[in-house]
Amino acid sequence: MSKKIDERLPKEVGTGLYPVKSPWGKMISYQEAAHYCQRYTSVVSAAVMQAFRILVPDYKERSAALCKNAYNRLSFVYNRIPGYTEMNAEQLHMHPFMRGNFVGGLVGDAGDEDLLMCGRVNDFGTYRVEKELDICYWDIVGSELCRSTTQSLQACADNAAKIRPDGPHIEYHMVEAKGCGDRHCRIVAECRKKYPMPDHEQWECFGPIATADQIKFTKEEDCVSESMMFREDCDYLFSNGTNMEKDWRSAYPMVTMSNGCSYMMPTLDDLIREGRLTNEQVDHAIHCVCEAAGKATFIDGFAKEGIRMWLGAPHSVSEDDGRLMGGYLEMFLQSMHCTYDVEAFNKDEVIYVINRAGLENRLSKMVHAYLWFWYGMTKSLVNAQWSLWEEDSPEGKLRIKIAKKIDKFC
Repeated sequence: MSKKIDERLPKEVGTGLYPVKSPWGKMISYQEAAHYCQRYTSVVSAAVMQAFRILVPDYKERSAALCKNAYNRLSFVYNRIPGYTEMNAEQLHMHPFMRGNFVGGLVGDAGDEDLLMCGRVNDFGTYRVEKELDICYWDIVGSELCRSTTQSLQACADNAAKIRPDGPHIEYHMVEAKGCGDRHCRIVAECRKKYPMPDHEQWECFGPIATADQIKFTKEEDCVSESMMFREDCDYLFSNGTNMEKDWRSAYPMVTMSNGCSYMMPTLDDLIREGRLTNEQVDHAIHCVCEAAGKATFIDGFAKEGIRMWLGAPHSVSEDDGRLMGGYLEMFLQSMHCTYDVEAFNKDEVIYVINRAGLENRLSKMVHAYLWFWYGMTKSLVNAQWSLWEEDSPEGKLRIKIAKKIDKFC
């Protein structure tokens, strides 16, 4: 193979805030790239959740492990990074008179905005906080994830309160979730001294609350579909109740860092360390489910035609051409701000050398999940004669090849 690179846009991804470009000149905006990144990682997260369910069939056990890890992991960040709590309080404009852990609502509100999960804070007080989301990209993953995100917020709240301890303690509880069929995602935090409820286990942070009569339900016609930072009526600024402001640039790096896998992968690592699962079991389950999910992505002709239009691929690039898969990967890598080099890009082979750390996102099995997801995609987007695999990766890099390959044990 010549490893020649056919005529295409320059291979450099670029730096800073830029639109995403396909190899054939099709561009999508920074805004759409951020949304695409969230959609893509949510699909991969949904596949990994199915692997998790195979590995840990019991809902309670699975949810308990996810919640424990989420709380401990966020607490670790606050406790082990010097000055993080103070820095976080300053960024969110937590005023000195704010006492207790209700200020955690500010953390969740700003984080939702960065993750393009738009909605509103309906209540923000010392004894009660209510956040309502109209859009949640993670709604296809599973209610176990809903529970664990509630515990990550609880950890942020509890640890943020350590520098302002003389105030009431409130308990964060998910009440509604879009993935469960509700119109909104809704978290309500209540002070148990003022609003008592029976004690419950950590994973039971999704269900009834004491102040259901105070819920403010937003009607369909008043719901929003875009974060404040991308809305003209908000002057393209996110602004919270403490006059903190940020613009569209804050969507990155959050959309690349936080997704369902960033909750599940560390939990699976915990279960391996505890001897409840083995590396081999986890790798096998992720391999099988992600490969199947990838194959399902482009199995229909209209899906293939849709991706060709989105990429702007010319008719000179036939249906059975690995460059289609390559172009699709480039759009994702650029949306993730993950740098890569193009070693070959022609009708016979496509080779990329990808920054492994940028793709891995500090999750030990993330690259493994992506590789099998992309392998499956290649089989349906191009055809079954084509494959995608890792080959001769330099240190710190992921070198993947897309080409025809015969494998009797595939």
